Amino acid sequence: MLDLDYSWLADPAYQSWLVVGVINTLKLAAISSIAATLIGMLGALALTLRIAWLDALIELFVEVFRNTPPLLQMLFAYFTLSTLGLQVTDPDTGLSMPLLSAFACAAISLSLFGGALAIEAFRSGIETMPRAIIEAGQALGYSRWARFWRIEAPIATRISLPALTNILSNLFKTTSQASVITVPELMYYAGQIYNDNFRTMEVMILVLVIYVTLVSILTYLMARLERWMAFPGYGKAAS
Repeated sequence: MLDLDYSWLADPAYQSWLVVGVINTLKLAAISSIAATLIGMLGALALTLRIAWLDALIELFVEVFRNTPPLLQMLFAYFTLSTLGLQVTDPDTGLSMPLLSAFACAAISLSLFGGALAIEAFRSGIETMPRAIIEAGQALGYSRWARFWRIEAPIATRISLPALTNILSNLFKTTSQASVITVPELMYYAGQIYNDNFRTMEVMILVLVIYVTLVSILTYLMARLERWMAFPGYGKAAS
């Protein structure tokens, strides 16, 4: 039997670390999820314009950020950009410091990684739409911009929600990698705790339960959203 000891949870310092870690994880996940969704929509819109140089630029963006590990992107943003001169001087100490904080670097890299995946999800949603719907919008006199936001985006979003749920839940779990660049999120504080009390097994079990709970809540809410947004012929309403 495992000799588990959770008496350390009564320590106010550990409680505070866990609460702050969860809050920062939620902030990082929320910011990157919203940004990734917006990037996905705008990228999909740009692809529908059928402009050769813009298509090539978006394809390059997708290939770079989809095919490189998010951890590498975080490390690149946090360390490499500083060596390129993106630094500011701390007025109190006079020392040079990175222009972007560790949290900002993590949020940006996760947003770009998730955005690359979201572009593909929204593009597949748009391509799945019947051509008759787009032609109907054209016949009604909608401009390209209005047709996308009023017709294509709402339908494509409904079609893409299952894929988008996977992307957002993956982003949520990937926030744990931000601890490598000292972002004070849940995994960062978990490391602080087990380095302090040597209760690695207990800390890891607790963190596992927290992540399972948070990601399960996210997937539940996305499933509810999918049912709420469904309409005949698309998504779960089609069945």
